[in-house]
Amino acid sequence: MLELLSGRVATTSQQALLEKLREKLSGKRYFLVLDDVWNEESEKWESLKSCLSKLNSAPGSKIIVTTRSGKVASLTETLPRPKLDLLSTDECWSILKHAACSDGSSDIPLGLERIGREIAKNCGGLPLTAQING
Repeated sequence: MLELLSGRVATTSQQALLEKLREKLSGKRYFLVLDDVWNEESEKWESLKSCLSKLNSAPGSKIIVTTRSGKVASLTETLPRPKLDLLSTDECWSILKHAACSDGSSDIPLGLERIGREIAKNCGGLPLTAQING
């Protein structure tokens, strides 16, 4: 995080890193996204949450963690997490078709549609997968 804010970081001391983050973020509003997280070590999460809680951030600062791990979600959540249902193959196909065609309604040759529907089936109902493959 600190490298993104100020370039190369010379220290590895947690206290020194926290001080540098405080300098950079104090009084500022930020939106931090930790995407596709898999680390399930509760001690590391507690340490990170403790550090982030001491930053003196401006009101409205937010941190979002995305993960497919239920354990990571349990370790990081501070608010109830939404339960997302899987999409049907047709819904995945609709996302892929829209990504492939600017308006999503253009005619697609039958051979290509068959391939697209197979890809949609392989998405397994995961909407993010359908969007990435599109």
